[in-house]
Amino acid sequence: MHVCSGRCEAMGYVTMWWNLENRADGLEAVSPPGRKGFALVAVLVLLAALYLGATGIFLAARAELRIGLSHAASNQAFYLAESGLATWLASSLQPSVATYVVGGETVSVRGSVLIRVDSVTVLYRISSRAIVGAAHAGDPGLASREISLLGVRIRSDPVVALGRTWSEVY
Repeated sequence: MHVCSGRCEAMGYVTMWWNLENRADGLEAVSPPGRKGFALVAVLVLLAALYLGATGIFLAARAELRIGLSHAASNQAFYLAESGLATWLASSLQPSVATYVVGGETVSVRGSVLIRVDSVTVLYRISSRAIVGAAHAGDPGLASREISLLGVRIRSDPVVALGRTWSEVY
């Protein structure tokens, strides 16, 4: 015998099915048919959603950290390359290819002739390349930057930079 029949469900109430035969006081709660195990499935779905959310947050934080480290290494490579150019321009020798060690990192500078304007004036392209975090000669490292500028040499004077015409090549 059931206390609430179909009219409770029609009114939108959650119904409990009461069996009046099996308890000492005559009442026992019984689950409606087809609902057994629903809580277990709901909890498992909730746990899976929480796991996926936590994994997504972890991966996003890891990506942000790598982006920040890459940006810092790229900035360091740029300033190392700029330091290599300044060192080459300040040198009295100014060889066509030079390698400097700045802050424990290697910077390569190359001065190449672009145009001989006349017998005494030569236009140069000076390029400086720095690689940050390279363990050996063939290692690409964490980041590398190459910057160039135009320079002019008149007679046998050292090459002088033409303004601040920097161009970056990645």
